[in-house]
Amino acid sequence: MNKYKLDNRTLTLLKAQVSLTETFNHLLRAEAHREALTFRLKVERRKADTHFAVELGNERHTLTLTNSKKMHLKLADFIEEIVNGPANPGDPSSVPHADRRYGVFEIEHKQRVFDLVQTGGALSLDMGFEQPINLAIHRNKTRPGITTIMSIGVKKPFSKCFTVCGSDVEIYSMVAESITHLAAVATPAAHAA
Repeated sequence: MNKYKLDNRTLTLLKAQVSLTETFNHLLRAEAHREALTFRLKVERRKADTHFAVELGNERHTLTLTNSKKMHLKLADFIEEIVNGPANPGDPSSVPHADRRYGVFEIEHKQRVFDLVQTGGALSLDMGFEQPINLAIHRNKTRPGITTIMSIGVKKPFSKCFTVCGSDVEIYSMVAESITHLAAVATPAAHAA
């Protein structure tokens, strides 16, 4: 069975559309194949809550949510659950949109980056995005410094390249700050706070 999901563009549109009273047409795309399903979303915005009707073929599903900042993510979870069935809690790829965390720079990541600053080399950091952040560091021989290249993405990659000098701690803080900035740029707009 193909697993369908809403892309980042549709999530961004949903973020704007949940505050309107209107009818919208959208697509759900299969992860593995180039298949798509169309659905119609009817939004009725009220003062305290919003009523949604999702029409997929001859099926009609309704949901009422209290107005909140992350309402579009709960709606996205509802739509994906209609098409794919209930989420499997054992599957790490089935984390609800409302619970997804992007760009979290964990303690283990920090230690790996600090070790890399000291020795040089390359690594990939999984920070919750579809693609990892790739980081390569070259230690300079003539002075205490590094040259680093970091990127995320394949089709439209975001990348940074720079050279810094100083102690390992100073260099690490600059690299960590750049990783945080790169993660902020790569966070899908619909999930940004």
